[in-house]
Amino acid sequence: MAERAGTVRRFVALVAACLAVAVGLIVGIRRSVDRPAEAPGAPADFPVPPYSDSRYLNTGPEATYIGTAACAECHQRNHQSYLLTAHSRALADLDPSAEPPDATFHHAASGRTYRVYRRGGEFRHEEIVRTEDGTEVARTDLPVRYVIGSGQFARSYLVEVDRFLHESPVTWYAQPKKWGLSPGYDAPQHWSFERPIRVGCLQCHAGRVEPDGEAIHRMSVPERAIGCESCHGPGSRHAERHRSGRWPGGAEDLTIVHPGRLPRNRLEAVCSACHLSGSAAVLLRGRREADFRPGMPLTDYRIDYHLDAGGEQMSVVGHVQQLRLSQCYQKSDLTCLTCHDPHAAERPTDRTEFYRQKCLTCHASRGCAVPVAERKQRQSADDCSVCHMPRGDTDIPHVAFTHHRIGRHTRRSATEGRGGPPVLVPDADLSHLGPVENRRNLGIGYLNLLENQYPEIVRHHPAFRERAHANLEAAYAAGLRDGLTVVGLAECSWPTDPDRAGAYAEEALRAPALTPEARARALLVLSDYRLRENDFPAAIRLLEDLVRRRRFAEDWHLLGYAYLRDHQPEKALAALRQALAIRPTRPDVHAALADVYGLLGEPGPARDHRQKAEWLSRHHQD
Repeated sequence: MAERAGTVRRFVALVAACLAVAVGLIVGIRRSVDRPAEAPGAPADFPVPPYSDSRYLNTGPEATYIGTAACAECHQRNHQSYLLTAHSRALADLDPSAEPPDATFHHAASGRTYRVYRRGGEFRHEEIVRTEDGTEVARTDLPVRYVIGSGQFARSYLVEVDRFLHESPVTWYAQPKKWGLSPGYDAPQHWSFERPIRVGCLQCHAGRVEPDGEAIHRMSVPERAIGCESCHGPGSRHAERHRSGRWPGGAEDLTIVHPGRLPRNRLEAVCSACHLSGSAAVLLRGRREADFRPGMPLTDYRIDYHLDAGGEQMSVVGHVQQLRLSQCYQKSDLTCLTCHDPHAAERPTDRTEFYRQKCLTCHASRGCAVPVAERKQRQSADDCSVCHMPRGDTDIPHVAFTHHRIGRHTRRSATEGRGGPPVLVPDADLSHLGPVENRRNLGIGYLNLLENQYPEIVRHHPAFRERAHANLEAAYAAGLRDGLTVVGLAECSWPTDPDRAGAYAEEALRAPALTPEARARALLVLSDYRLRENDFPAAIRLLEDLVRRRRFAEDWHLLGYAYLRDHQPEKALAALRQALAIRPTRPDVHAALADVYGLLGEPGPARDHRQKAEWLSRHHQD
């Protein structure tokens, strides 16, 4: 939703037989008591989707995370080999001395200038907007809190303000060795420093993330980089068994997940939790973003969809979807681990030959159809991936990623397809869910697309909104009244039927177990409705609740407007100044501040903000 109205994982001999029976009893008991049949308040006819069975003992909520340091006490060798991988460097506290050099660069499309510099032991990012004569109109200058990325391709950054996490618009690109705008920011108007980092965003870059109460982008990060438990599941039961000295040894240890012993679909789920990043992802009812446990099907927690327009398109992180389209995958037992060893003994000195040998494991008897001489003429390294896993353009500047659909690639246009708005297609079999559940999930998937601001998606927003509304209405009419379904209906109704939207938002706020994200969205819709009804005290109560849950300029702008209409200009001034601190390029906020300063009898600040509002509006700043 944009701004106001446009404004998420046996044993040996007799001893073996006894242990197997014991494990079976434990697992059976665990499945019956650890997995709730339904969430509080769930309609009797619609219990929350059940969890699949698992033979592992650490896939339930009673198993807790202990951290990589605890794992490394006994598994030092595995830990050291893991440190060779990019995953181990996915997120870190920022060390100013280890960062690329200071620099200043101008972004022509947005007319903004960026500076990367160090001051007083801090590493800072700054964004400035100036007039043609160099007069400063707006500035944001913030210290960086975390660095994301191993640096192999890029390094992106997070800032923390009032304990809220936001993405910096500035990224370091390793291949050209230069600073530039972050992925998705190279446009005349972009998020600036306002893009929120939610739990669902960060959990794929960190070992463990914990939400902070009811705020949607406040969180603690007890374990920075992706760690042992990200792939093996929580380690409390494993550590307790081995520290107790009662483990007999020689038997399969079911207190910890061994990904290499999982069936392919569940092994894939471990990787897919982050590398199956499609067009839309929808959490099942009763699930939270950080609930997924290795060893379980991903579809027990989340449904992923991709947009299908009949064409073929390179996806930056959609490696799993691409791999599944490969005949190599379909005709063998190929998995991610076939090529990617999470515990590599060493980094390969010759990456081309290393991966070429992976291909020859299956293709040695029937090699490439192109003669060796011709292949080497095309590219001297004779790299299989050049033709069969080509590097493709992405939406990340300066970076190309390997296409994971192994095969013969054509130059068919990415936009070539059936025409008309593309459709959301699930990436997995959803037969384990009922038709009403699937309508609900599909509706939320289409609704999530409305947050995507890429032009090729934005032009289909009206069609996606209609599809979201139709699917959610069908689920609601069938009796499914979970909070996210009702919030979705409120947002679909918002542009055309404010009265209905307000009623849905009120119903959603009464729903039990409403997620923080859904509650914030319902608060926004209902506060807007109260403003339309000139019920300013009610709108103020709702907006004051909302700004405690997230840090968006528009929320503070609306709160300032409500205070002003409720004859509280001093509070309006404080709220609008907070909106400007978050996004100082908003002409409407400057204009509102001009009005408030005028009411307070301060003509100088009123004139200054009026002039800034006019200049920012003329230059299409937001």
